[in-house]
Amino acid sequence: MTATRSRPVSGLSPRQPVADQGNSDQPVASNQLPESPDASIATSPVSLFGMGFGAAADAGLAPHLVQVPLRALGGCPQFGLWPGTEPGTLAGPDEHMVVHGRVRAGQGRDMAAATLAIYRELLARVRMLDPLHLVRIWNFVPDINDGANDDETYVQFNHGRAAAFDEFGVEPGRYPAATAVGSPAGSPLVVVILASRVRPVAIENPRQVSAYNYPRKYGPRAPAFARAMILPDRTGDRMFISGTSSIVGHQSQHLDVQSQLTETLANLDQLIGTVTEQRPGSSLGTRAWWRVYLRDPADMDLVMKTAARRLPGKIEFVQADICRRELHLEIEGVSELAGPGASHGD
Repeated sequence: MTATRSRPVSGLSPRQPVADQGNSDQPVASNQLPESPDASIATSPVSLFGMGFGAAADAGLAPHLVQVPLRALGGCPQFGLWPGTEPGTLAGPDEHMVVHGRVRAGQGRDMAAATLAIYRELLARVRMLDPLHLVRIWNFVPDINDGANDDETYVQFNHGRAAAFDEFGVEPGRYPAATAVGSPAGSPLVVVILASRVRPVAIENPRQVSAYNYPRKYGPRAPAFARAMILPDRTGDRMFISGTSSIVGHQSQHLDVQSQLTETLANLDQLIGTVTEQRPGSSLGTRAWWRVYLRDPADMDLVMKTAARRLPGKIEFVQADICRRELHLEIEGVSELAGPGASHGD
């Protein structure tokens, strides 16, 4: 990292630390895209970062490449540069920043400590450039369904994430879009953060309770994310859609994968419809990218046939555990928005 600015970032000013849930004795390995990348670490001036899938770590990779310990399905490229030149090219690394890191995490309450540690490290790096706003976070959580009740891995991850946001003053109205899916047991916790000097606009889904308002049954701290974020940009607005599943209100729906897919697509339709209602004349563009996370790779052909008809743009498939045991799939995406542009934030 070459940046030297140290003023607090809007929405990321540190507060008094909250109590840790134990201690993670593993160091956080982190990296980020420098402010002014040159040809040695970026394939083009507009390639923000690339996400690849496999067991290898980030060691030896260029700073803008992130290795995720998940299995790609159906010929997904080893590294897809994203946002990159298509779809959704952003204005450039002078306005946007990616930081990413990994840390070993044990089971139970050690996950809360590991999550708090890696978020502290990455949010501190984001805070170095003012003003930056959180836009999108990817979380790849080892053994996400392990444990029960408050000791479940995902519940503890949510505890650590929310605690970090508390420390840095990130409130629900500023929560980013996010995905949290499960990676194999024994793999590291991997977190990737996209931030921007442009303030994004949070979008919620009327069919769903906002995740940060989930009732206590889902854990002592609710999941801290927005359903989507719109990022105004010189080249056109982009909609970052969080991982979306078969959930209505706050409850999971259906048992079979086909019905869950239908419900998930209904949620995506409603989310996109909410945007067009709030911004008359706008619509989802044809330049879009989608990632489908499947618990069972055998479901890929069935899901692909329907998804290809319903989702414009490119679709890739990855095997991953979903945050709730009963869910078979989750879909995330990014798309340009056609029509009138939103006003830039502060």
